[in-house]
Amino acid sequence: YLHIDLRSDNRNCVVLWWFASTARHLGIGGTHTDIKTVEAQKAAMKYYRKFDRFFKRGEFYGISEEIHLHVLPEENAFMVNMFNLTDKSRIITGRFDLKRSQLDTTLLYKSSKGWAKVDNGMLEVTLDMAPWSAEVTDIKGNTQK
Repeated sequence: YLHIDLRSDNRNCVVLWWFASTARHLGIGGTHTDIKTVEAQKAAMKYYRKFDRFFKRGEFYGISEEIHLHVLPEENAFMVNMFNLTDKSRIITGRFDLKRSQLDTTLLYKSSKGWAKVDNGMLEVTLDMAPWSAEVTDIKGNTQK
């Protein structure tokens, strides 16, 4: 359990998503002074709540410091968190073999965001990211090949 203060976050919700990805249970407090940041945080929390079981119970796989997976093999589904932890825009890329995570590699996996794709059991992510930013997507296996 970790308490985070959202007053130090930004419109990209990098603080919120970093701690959601690295701590099983969150305590959240503080209201940012920028209304756009507050709106972004509310939207991120709505998304987090929809998928919180992945962050609370899922198996964590760190592809790198900047790419985290939260896997629920019994659902043949996972979340991908991506981070740019620098003050410069960067393209973040990574690959992950789903066999390592007990996911059914015979399924077709569909991501809610275009920057994450699964082909023949291999996850590939590529995203041009703003400084100090975070992105997240949900991916579900749904149809036999």
